[in-house]
Amino acid sequence: MNDPSRCIACLRGLAAASGLWLAASTVCAGNPLISFDLTQPQFTATGNGTFTFTGTVTNDSGMTLNASDFFFNFSGFNATAVDPAQDLGVVSEFALANGGTSATVSLFDVTFTKPGAAQMFPILVQLEDINNDLSAAQTVTIAFRGTTAGAPETPTLLLFSSAMIALGLRARWRSRTPQRHSRR
Repeated sequence: MNDPSRCIACLRGLAAASGLWLAASTVCAGNPLISFDLTQPQFTATGNGTFTFTGTVTNDSGMTLNASDFFFNFSGFNATAVDPAQDLGVVSEFALANGGTSATVSLFDVTFTKPGAAQMFPILVQLEDINNDLSAAQTVTIAFRGTTAGAPETPTLLLFSSAMIALGLRARWRSRTPQRHSRR
């Protein structure tokens, strides 16, 4: 039959292995192996445009990674208003040694296409590498000020005013001048 001491030893081994796994996952969760720092996490838009988010990338994954080994995950954004696209590893390629931090580079672009009322457009951004290491998620924001119905541009206003004055003077001159009737 089964020896109880053998079952207890097996359970102790399982508990030790579970404890090691739990300790390893806690360390990894508290200290990401890759990370990125943004130079400017928020832009203010007054119209359509493309905004480039720059920053640095840090690699503590245990191996050298190329810029093309990283990719950004974008989530939680209004896809009808903003369109994020990765630049890291696409615009330029470089190697990043373990324990190294890149120079400030273009990380990603966000094209903004939402005219209308003033509002905020947040995007949740997370960096991932080819080993499935994840950075902490960060939020970037495009703040749209909205459209305002302002006065017309000065040259347009000047041209329109000049035309109106000319028409008014012509009408006044015609009303004071006797009209000639042609005889046939």
